[in-house]
Amino acid sequence: MNDDFKNLVTGLYDLLVPITDTELRKRAVKSALMMLGEDASFVERRSTGGVSGGGATADHHDSEDHGPLNAKARTWMRQNKVSEDQLGDVFHVDGEAVDIIAHTIPGESLSDRVVNTYVLIGLRELIRAGEPKFDDETARAECERFGTHGKTNHARYAKSGGNLLAGSAKNGWTLTAPGLKAGAELVKKLASSE
Repeated sequence: MNDDFKNLVTGLYDLLVPITDTELRKRAVKSALMMLGEDASFVERRSTGGVSGGGATADHHDSEDHGPLNAKARTWMRQNKVSEDQLGDVFHVDGEAVDIIAHTIPGESLSDRVVNTYVLIGLRELIRAGEPKFDDETARAECERFGTHGKTNHARYAKSGGNLLAGSAKNGWTLTAPGLKAGAELVKKLASSE
């Protein structure tokens, strides 16, 4: 952590510590962020410790509270009508850590299962970091964990996803807009089978 960041946090803390009214603190932080042009909606959210833990929100523009999820993941959920329960059946979110907890990866062929594994990894990164990007080494390790690694044809299988994935084994992968939509359907399918 660099000194500028430490000084900023310490300064903010020193300004806020004498204020005992929690709501006033939240309003002050939210107002400052809004003045900076930032999304301040997370200030009013209570951390739930996970996706499926519930929690209250004072943000009346969003009918569901998606707990600690980042704005891009929340937008993806809302646009694709993915519920917290459905997401919680496929992913376990614990702070910065996000794990795929689905029992199996669906697909009629090994090639389909490889692509679906890559799609889930892209979603995991969207939830974890706000961007559906990942490296091939991570994807191969997850494929091995789920039994979807195509030993001799894995690279060919990964490329068989059509327009769901962009990139390569060398440069890494990104889940595309069609991939994000397919990922939502995959989450719903997995959630209904759990």
